Amino acid sequence: MATRKRQGEMLRTVFEILLGQPEGLPGREVLSKAEDRLGLTEFEASDYPNRPGVRRWEKTVRFATIGPVKAGWLVKDRGRWILTPEGQAAYERFTDPEQLMAEADRLYRQWRRDTPLDETTTAEPS
Repeated sequence: MATRKRQGEMLRTVFEILLGQPEGLPGREVLSKAEDRLGLTEFEASDYPNRPGVRRWEKTVRFATIGPVKAGWLVKDRGRWILTPEGQAAYERFTDPEQLMAEADRLYRQWRRDTPLDETTTAEPS
């Protein structure tokens, strides 16, 4: 399992890729570029034991982006990932990966607390 720091490194890399891309990029392209920039650990590059062909890396990043989406930092629209002005501000404000992830987690918890159960979804993130 990725540490909060590693998840923050993943988020910062995703945000770096999307900076200066006002139209965003396809999520698969973001994941590919982030993988190249970060370099994966052996664990991240491995498949889930019960799901051959499903690498931990993609799932980890997709789940790490849930908080930024709920915080309004990142928009995922039909497979396209777009960094919002708020996301750019968060990237500039939280230069420490752990702090970026902690703030995303805090804002996610706030969103959960403020959102009635019937408005939340259980769908897998894009």
